[in-house]
Amino acid sequence: MLFAFISGVILWTFLEYVLHRFLGHEHKGSNFFKDEHLIHHRKVHYFAPAYKKIGAAFSVAVLLFATLNFLLDWSYALAFVLGLMGMYGLYEYVHARYHRKGPVARIFIILRKHHFYHHFHQPKLNHGVTTRFWDRVFGTFHRVQTVTVPRKMTMDWLMLGDEIAPDYARHFQLR
Repeated sequence: MLFAFISGVILWTFLEYVLHRFLGHEHKGSNFFKDEHLIHHRKVHYFAPAYKKIGAAFSVAVLLFATLNFLLDWSYALAFVLGLMGMYGLYEYVHARYHRKGPVARIFIILRKHHFYHHFHQPKLNHGVTTRFWDRVFGTFHRVQTVTVPRKMTMDWLMLGDEIAPDYARHFQLR
């Protein structure tokens, strides 16, 4: 069962990349995910309402469990779905935290720079939020030294008065 759970966790990181890249950016035309995602890009503090995310996640979880239950023992199907949905929940938490709270460890500065480069510089690169792995695999990785943040889109945690806080000055600058 542990293998099934870990497989669900890993699958989420792949889905995170695929959904973000292909539905959020490369898909021509409109879809629910892309519409919400592009609002988030224009208004960096905007996140889709929780009821929309929970509804979509619940639907996927039920359908996935029902499908896997035909192929696997119910306990393995459940472990897989719990791993996938647990990682999705962690993704939502981490993504919101990138935008709302300062980093607590070096890895979170690295991942934030990766994510905010995508937001503020090049939306065709750096699609991963919880990992850079799939960007490396699929050639959309860009190593980030410094992220230039538009002044009108600064995150509260980044600033000290009108300037970048000293703790973040070597990683971020204002435009």
